[in-house]
Amino acid sequence: MSRHLPVIPTVMTVVMVLTMIGLGIWQLQRREWKHSLIAHLEAAKTLPPVTPHEFFEAMAGTRSVQYRRAVVACRPGRVVPYDLRGGESATQKPGFLVLVACKDPPLSHGKGPDLVVVAGWTARPESPSPLIVDAEFDGTVIERPYGKAADRPMFMLIPRTAVAPLRPSRVPVPDDLPDNHLSYAFQWFGFAATLSVIYAIFILRRPR
Repeated sequence: MSRHLPVIPTVMTVVMVLTMIGLGIWQLQRREWKHSLIAHLEAAKTLPPVTPHEFFEAMAGTRSVQYRRAVVACRPGRVVPYDLRGGESATQKPGFLVLVACKDPPLSHGKGPDLVVVAGWTARPESPSPLIVDAEFDGTVIERPYGKAADRPMFMLIPRTAVAPLRPSRVPVPDDLPDNHLSYAFQWFGFAATLSVIYAIFILRRPR
């Protein structure tokens, strides 16, 4: 007597296996995209400093200045504390980054600064007071450090120097971007293979 395949389990298994294989292929495509992005960001570090016009283009979404070099001047009486957030020192010690917003910056949208500068790193969660800033910061630009929040700065400058008594903070590099796509792809392919084996065992042990 012939054995007919159960319709519902078979359809569900086929759909799930195909979905898992599709997710694995998508992760491989994401891996290629990530490698291309990292190469692009590495090349961005060699470009000339970002101009105000390029900043405005980045705000409009027509250009990216991620990991580009920029120079921002903060003079006495023209700097205000802005924020304190977790970060690492240049020697990769955990602590806090002290952010400042220079008045009359190259950018402004009327609701707050569009660019903040990391004045330095501190091990304590208290912002130094008073913080006297008179420097021209030369550093790396990070786009959307606060995500897509409308009332937060769109750019952060992370210099290699610091304002006393703060210490230099760690400057991010493109290799910091996570690249786990290959392992995720193998996981999805493994799930698909495992489900296929379970289905085959189910069919073979099913009563005639």
